[in-house]
Formats: sequence, C-alpha cells, structure tokens
Amino acid sequence: MAKKADFTSEEWQLILSTPQVAALYLALASPSGPLGLAQEMMASTRGLVEAIKSTSGNELVDAVAADVRERAEKRERLDPPFEPSRDPSEIKAKCLQTFREVAALLSQKAPADAEGYKQWVYQAAQNSASAAREGGFFGIGGESVSEAETAALQEIAAALNISSPASM
Repeated sequence: MAKKADFTSEEWQLILSTPQVAALYLALASPSGPLGLAQEMMASTRGLVEAIKSTSGNELVDAVAADVRERAEKRERLDPPFEPSRDPSEIKAKCLQTFREVAALLSQKAPADAEGYKQWVYQAAQNSASAAREGGFFGIGGESVSEAETAALQEIAAALNISSPASM
C-alpha cells in the first residue's frame, strides 16, 4: 500500500493537488459566477475534509488526507502542480495533463491504491459540479449539472483512465 515516502516531493505534490485541479477544471468548464465558483471550490474542499475526518480504506487517500490536515494546521498553501496562466484553455490543458500524469504515476508506483484514489478525485470533481446550479437566476431554476460540466467530468474520467457513471 502506498505512503508518502513512496513518492518524490514533486510526485507527492502532484498527488496532493489533483483533487483541487479537478475542481478548477470543472469551474473552467462552466463558469457560474463568483458565488457558484465559491460553492464549487468549497464542495471540493468538503471532500478533503471528509477524508480527513475518517479513513477511506484506501491508504493513499488516507495519507493525502493526513498531509492536507497537517498543511492546514500550519496554514500552508497547496498550489497546483503547474504554472498559472491567464488563458483558460491553457489551464484546462494543463489540468488534463495533470490527470494523465497522476494516473500513470499511480499505475506504476501504487497500483493497489490507484483506482480508489482516482475514483476519489472523480468524486471530488462530481461534488464540485453538483455544488452550484447552472443557468438560472440567482440560483433559482437552472440545472444541477450543466452539459459542459458533464462533458468535463467525462474528460476527467478519460484522463484518469477510469469509467465514469453514465448519469449523475
């Protein structure tokens, strides 16, 4: 089973940041204004907090949760594993590349924990997508998950090399 010590610091940074990268990818897929963006990012954070509160049964997810908790206590920031850009399409491409890299890394170094971790990241993305209603007026009406978000979820699943649920 995988532990932090099994990875280089760069690899561990990649693993730690991937759930946030998934939330960022969803936010870029269907911008929902400042309130919606905040709701989507908080939904992703809630998933991390839930993992911190309990064990997942996946040692890698549990190790990530423990590290995130430690960083939060020290008030350390967790940056994405790539240089920021002002171009949304460039950021989205970097996000997809991050998913591919983490999938390849885990299949090589942590095959027993890889599927559970990737499903956990996908669930974080799904939670972000469901956090804010898309389309309505001030959160009234609209849809829970937009077509753009559904497409983004499928792109995340493909990049992580997992199958995504057909419907949410």
